[in-house]
Amino acid sequence: MPRHKQRNLVHSALRVSAISAAWTLIASAAAIVIGLTGDSLALVAFGVVGILDCIASITLVAHFRDVRSGGTAAHLERIALRIVTIGLLSVGLATCVVSTTHLVDRQEADGSSVNVVLAAISLVALSVLSARKHYISVRLPSHVLLADSHLSAVGAVLAAVTLGGTAASSSLGWWWADPVAALAIAVVAIGLSIMLRRES
Repeated sequence: MPRHKQRNLVHSALRVSAISAAWTLIASAAAIVIGLTGDSLALVAFGVVGILDCIASITLVAHFRDVRSGGTAAHLERIALRIVTIGLLSVGLATCVVSTTHLVDRQEADGSSVNVVLAAISLVALSVLSARKHYISVRLPSHVLLADSHLSAVGAVLAAVTLGGTAASSSLGWWWADPVAALAIAVVAIGLSIMLRRES
């Protein structure tokens, strides 16, 4: 690959990691505050996992800055990969616990307007970030950025499940739709974390 193209890709990876860190910090803080005030364990769990994603993105910013300056920063890439792996595992386990609790208690999805708006914005933002990270990671190539794109994708799907579960619960009376779909996502997240752990 030509050096100028490599430099452009590293710059793009740095930029998308910085944007991801900023967005995830804002969205996660909002989710935790809304979850605590509205007594929503799901939002608090989503926010805490988002903080892990933010830390991974900040580590990737440091990594790609070093690469841009001519270094390798392999240790930063390993740290970021560990954080992403922990983040995926945390998403899976937290979602399993919350979804199982909702199924046992027959709890409907929270349809408050604030939750729906946060989920909708998160769905769009995380989908765009995941797609961009995937595009850059394949061309660079960067295994850790690809793994981070999976973490963003899982977050986007969780946001979509929140929206879909709220709609199905309110319009069709399917109170179980949200937790069942979330459990399926949890299994995928845990599977991805195990796969990344084996590859690292």
